[in-house]
Amino acid sequence: MSVVKWTSDLAVGNPAIDEDHRNLFDLLERLHHDMSTGQINQETQSIVDALREYAESHFAREEEFMRKISYEHYPTHKAEHDRFVSEVCALQSRVARGARTAQLDIDQFLAGWLREHVLVRDMALAAAIHKESVPAA
Repeated sequence: MSVVKWTSDLAVGNPAIDEDHRNLFDLLERLHHDMSTGQINQETQSIVDALREYAESHFAREEEFMRKISYEHYPTHKAEHDRFVSEVCALQSRVARGARTAQLDIDQFLAGWLREHVLVRDMALAAAIHKESVPAA
């Protein structure tokens, strides 16, 4: 199985958000490659830790944009962010214990979730940000 990769159809048209998304997909690709070896090592832990930190900082930036424009879908969008972080935390725990079971399923879930989230939720958010002319930093 191959992990979902960044493709141009995932661009939301906001340079800051698009760069964050590319970085998240790159981390997922690294994680998938590392986990496909069947070995859990320090690199696996480092990738999962980086994924959590990067996702949390990206989501915080998106959520700030949403609050600035009083985005009507904020609660649903934030709940989806929280779910992703929760799944990454579960993966962190499994990796820390050295567990190999279901890891590829988890990283596939994360990649699939991220792709769907970008194509649906983040496209709508980017349109709202653009409409309100809120600069993304």
